[in-house]
Amino acid sequence: MIKRSIIFCLAASLAFFIACSAGGTNREADTTASANSATKPPAAPVDPRGVVEEVRTVLQAHDKALSEKNIDALMDTFSTDPNTVVLGTGTEEKWVGPQEIKAAYTEMFKDYDPNTMQSDCDWKTGGSDPEGSMAWLAATCSCKDSLQGKVRNYKLNVTASLAKQSGKWHFVALHMSNAFTPPVTK
Repeated sequence: MIKRSIIFCLAASLAFFIACSAGGTNREADTTASANSATKPPAAPVDPRGVVEEVRTVLQAHDKALSEKNIDALMDTFSTDPNTVVLGTGTEEKWVGPQEIKAAYTEMFKDYDPNTMQSDCDWKTGGSDPEGSMAWLAATCSCKDSLQGKVRNYKLNVTASLAKQSGKWHFVALHMSNAFTPPVTK
């Protein structure tokens, strides 16, 4: 049940985090030239604010599908690459590829009532590559949801990587872990 709660909180936390984050970029990778750089002209830098807006749209679609328990719409936010991964806290909390990710979310849907998730991410960061084809984010969040009137409060650490594939952003890695205190049920 904790695994499923973690996945749910991650989705809502990411949406809140992106909605509030500034458009930072990770330019350190720029300092390392690739072997192809002499033969291939460099791509024009992308406006990081545009990347943030595009990624925000993916997160909103993810959260809407999660809230509605619409597995097909939710899976549209993930890459279909067989190496796409969702990770939780422990080694047993690993779902690789669309089939395992879909199964994990299907189980997680059983653990919360629709439209009960709230999150507050007090620390967040993110960025993208200069070409705007990869993006990353990280946050620490306090979350709350309920199932049949029983409220749960918990803290999560969240990270994600997204890739732009055929002009559309998709999650390629999503990781959430419980922070130092376990979920509290009231």
